[in-house]
Amino acid sequence: MRFSSTAAMYTLKQLEAFYWSSELGSFSASSRKLHTTQSAVAKRVGELEAFAGSPLFERRAKKLLMTPQGRKLFELAGQMLELNSRIVQNMADPASFEGVVRLGVTELVGMTWLAGLINQISQRYPRVQLMPEIDGGITLYERLEKDELDLAIMPGPFWGYQYDCTHLGAVTNVWMASPALDIDFSANLTPQDLAPYPVISQPTNSALSHLYDAWFAEQGLPVKRVLTCNSLGMMAQLTMLGLGISYLPGAYFAPLVARGALCQLNVQPDLPTINYYAVHKKNIVNPVVSRVIDIAREECAFEVAGAFLPHVPPAARPLDP
Repeated sequence: MRFSSTAAMYTLKQLEAFYWSSELGSFSASSRKLHTTQSAVAKRVGELEAFAGSPLFERRAKKLLMTPQGRKLFELAGQMLELNSRIVQNMADPASFEGVVRLGVTELVGMTWLAGLINQISQRYPRVQLMPEIDGGITLYERLEKDELDLAIMPGPFWGYQYDCTHLGAVTNVWMASPALDIDFSANLTPQDLAPYPVISQPTNSALSHLYDAWFAEQGLPVKRVLTCNSLGMMAQLTMLGLGISYLPGAYFAPLVARGALCQLNVQPDLPTINYYAVHKKNIVNPVVSRVIDIAREECAFEVAGAFLPHVPPAARPLDP
């Protein structure tokens, strides 16, 4: 295949298509990242090859490999796209921001302040589209690694140096139990006092389980998981039924404690505070992603009571003698 330098100039879209095809190893993966078609990515790379006057990739069946000319351009393309991101972030009119951000969050974010984040993005940047998905923190991390998400909001830290993270807020979890369980709710308990009781917890794809399991081991607490559930609301309901104890966000489930449907246990030491971060790869940061992180810092509010909890009648009181 012959190449001639007929193109007068390259474009940022061509550099972007080449950079992400190199980074991700295929035109199809690059097209998903850039929210365009595979043929559009291939066309832009072809135009850039015409500009360069030689192939940028050795096209093989499974993965694209850069030619020496491609490797030379890859570093320069990264610098150019990084500079363009800085220019857009610092100089562009907010009304001109546009793009799609694939956002992954955990369930607690979805139950508390995700709607506020989406509302603020739509008001300030009407041409920006958030594509939120709710899943366990470990799964979100795996999807970040596969470039299936641009940004994840999840507990941590437990990721490697190749990620940047911005601290957003913290969550205080407390031990909860049904008032029907045979527990002295006025007593000061230790983690060892909880050993006889089965624990209702989140599954292994939960970052919270990942972080707490290490703490339980330090405390010498053998956790007997009787049920795992990926829904905090369902965990609360199973706890109310007396099927086990659980650790839940204290502020969010305070209305159920006030109604007498759940009891908060006084256990020392307290469960570790869980910190939440906005996490993304350290490669070129989309300026739109940076704006989403800025607004997430403003909107983050975990210490709120659940507004959508099901109505539960107060716990029955014993009759007067």
